[in-house]
Amino acid sequence: MPTKQLIRITFSVGLLLTTLGSPPELAADALIDSCNHCHDGIKKDIPIIDGVSSYALEASMLAYIEGLRTARPYEGEDMKSIVQKLSEAEFKKLLQHYASQTFTPVKQAFDTQLAAKGKALHESYCERCHTEGGSLAEDDSGILAGQWKGYLIEEIMHYKNGTREGDKKMVSTIKTLSDEHIQALAEYYASQQ
Repeated sequence: MPTKQLIRITFSVGLLLTTLGSPPELAADALIDSCNHCHDGIKKDIPIIDGVSSYALEASMLAYIEGLRTARPYEGEDMKSIVQKLSEAEFKKLLQHYASQTFTPVKQAFDTQLAAKGKALHESYCERCHTEGGSLAEDDSGILAGQWKGYLIEEIMHYKNGTREGDKKMVSTIKTLSDEHIQALAEYYASQQ
């Protein structure tokens, strides 16, 4: 069965169970399972959202709806359309669930020399908002340390080329970074395993 159909069936079953008065945990599990299908930590171009603060996750999801963030297609869906389908209760349930999980950094290869350069760049430009090397959920700025390099580079480039909006100071700083600087930052975040 194609994945797109499976996701729709999962959402439909979850909504049906909720309507019929099933335990809310059962319906929520179907919804969470459908999100985990992509955010499982295995797909290199999709972020890990376990352990991300509910504030940062909410801001990210709302950015899709408001057109402040590119919602590229993935397996026939995109994040904007997925988020728009959520009820308020489902939205809150997802925020609570993922914020209560533990973030597990990705094990990936990284360039040690570039990571050292990236650490210096992070300390100069990013540490104020992304403390402890970008590893704290409590910053409400998203977790950078341990995310996939490819995902980080893609998102930083969206800020740089204006296809993703964000904090004005952060975006203006990113626009001054060279491609090598961006690669070095990604290597540094990848090195934190």
